[in-house]
Amino acid sequence: MTKHIDTLQIVDVQNHGIPNNERIAIYVHKPCNLAEYCLILTLPTPEGGTVPVKDHMLWFGQGWVQPGDWIFVYTAVGSTTITPNPAPQPPEVAPRRFINIHWGKNHTIFQNRALSPMLIEIGGTGVLPPPEPAYQGGLLGLSSVTQQRLF
Repeated sequence: MTKHIDTLQIVDVQNHGIPNNERIAIYVHKPCNLAEYCLILTLPTPEGGTVPVKDHMLWFGQGWVQPGDWIFVYTAVGSTTITPNPAPQPPEVAPRRFINIHWGKNHTIFQNRALSPMLIEIGGTGVLPPPEPAYQGGLLGLSSVTQQRLF
């Protein structure tokens, strides 16, 4: 069973295939830490589903967003910027921000209209524990050889 994400919503892919302007527009519905989300590319399947495209994932990184914020993920290289909305806001609406994130691709992605972005909420991880420290010097059986410490 698939859990629906209700904090963030992909609204549109804009400027398909236009270098430095191609972007994914995401609206923030609820406060959340972007570190809990990533964006992947998918292709449709003949059965009507989608499958991930190999090696195309963007982790947003740490950062809190609030309802009314807009996140624009540009497929090009660039720096993250956060800009307050200069338009006047009614008192019952929180000030909105425009958050521009860059995926870092050296080419456009969505000129192929079959590709679609998908949000993933990270719900768990499985990590290989680091190896135990091990002695890595000297020849076995030769007690006269001493190994200097590296650290």
